[in-house]
Amino acid sequence: MSILPVIRALSVLVVSFFMVGGAAAAEIDPYTIHDISVDEMAATVPQAQSLAVQTGQRRAFDTLLRRLVPVDHQLQLPTVDDETLTAMIASYQVANERTSAQRYLADLTFEFKRADVRSFLRTHGLPFSEAVGRPILILPVFREGNRSFLWEEPNPWRAGWVDVIDFGIRPTEPLALKDKWAQRLLQPIILPAGDFTDIKAITADEAIAMVDTSITAIQDIYGTAGAVMYQASFRTDAKGTLFLDISRQRSGQLSTTVIETYKGSDDPDLLMQSAIFDLVGKLQEEWKQANIIDFSVENTVAVSTKLSGLKEWLTIQEKVKSLPAVSAIRVKDLSVTEAFWHITFLGDIGQLTTSLAQRSLQLVDNDGYWTLNPVVRN
Repeated sequence: MSILPVIRALSVLVVSFFMVGGAAAAEIDPYTIHDISVDEMAATVPQAQSLAVQTGQRRAFDTLLRRLVPVDHQLQLPTVDDETLTAMIASYQVANERTSAQRYLADLTFEFKRADVRSFLRTHGLPFSEAVGRPILILPVFREGNRSFLWEEPNPWRAGWVDVIDFGIRPTEPLALKDKWAQRLLQPIILPAGDFTDIKAITADEAIAMVDTSITAIQDIYGTAGAVMYQASFRTDAKGTLFLDISRQRSGQLSTTVIETYKGSDDPDLLMQSAIFDLVGKLQEEWKQANIIDFSVENTVAVSTKLSGLKEWLTIQEKVKSLPAVSAIRVKDLSVTEAFWHITFLGDIGQLTTSLAQRSLQLVDNDGYWTLNPVVRN
């Protein structure tokens, strides 16, 4: 059972392009931390500005480490002195700058040096993941009595997801939580629009049963890497305490349905909002755990790739080289129709296969003969 702090109505704000439902086209840089809001006072404006930048970069670095490092290792996060921290910053940008006689306010974005941060994490023995995934689709089903609602009304559970994903409701305190939720997700999330095409693709009962054809249909509409169905229902105990029970099923995974229970507010909307923040956070942790870079293990796989032309070959190479775990590629033989090449990577082959799939590339073991080709979509 999870007992979550309730995010009050006055403690939310709208942030554009956060969940990458609206920013799917934007390139996500794991080492850029956005929208660190600073508000500092000093004897003069320049002094307040200097203090704000110093405070902001420390908050940004803490947010970066918590973004990359799995939560079960975050108690081991080291402190860093200002000189070392400043040296790891490539640049910073300022937005919404405001000043008064002794006050400085702004929203700061910091770009950190990937190689330096990687070295810092390796030196301190911290596992981390910097992989950016393809979006995942959320199917919020609300259960009331013996009826289930997905597109139908009332579905307050879906409305809560709309508030968070489409309208960008975020916590504003404490500062660490505000900074965390100001960032774009490394495992982006999309909520279906609920239009006629969606309604035709899948029903509430089909979502609960994770019917393959229906799940595939709705995923194809949005081009996502997978779908997660969350079924929610309210109940109260003999003391009148409100509980929110949530069960989950994910496409491509055969697992027993696990029910998680949330409490902490008598307001149903606030209770659902808190649960959604928790569930989104858990999705991010799952993504990090599945894509941790293990620098102690380096492997090389020989693959062949069918080609339709030079443009396709260059695109495939760029996709592979863009993966954080790939350290080198070497072309052994190249013809008009086929390439034979070696890919050197950190971690195991399963992680590489998953990362390539996020780039719409399929790595297949044919009895020890590996092929790497673009995913063919019907």
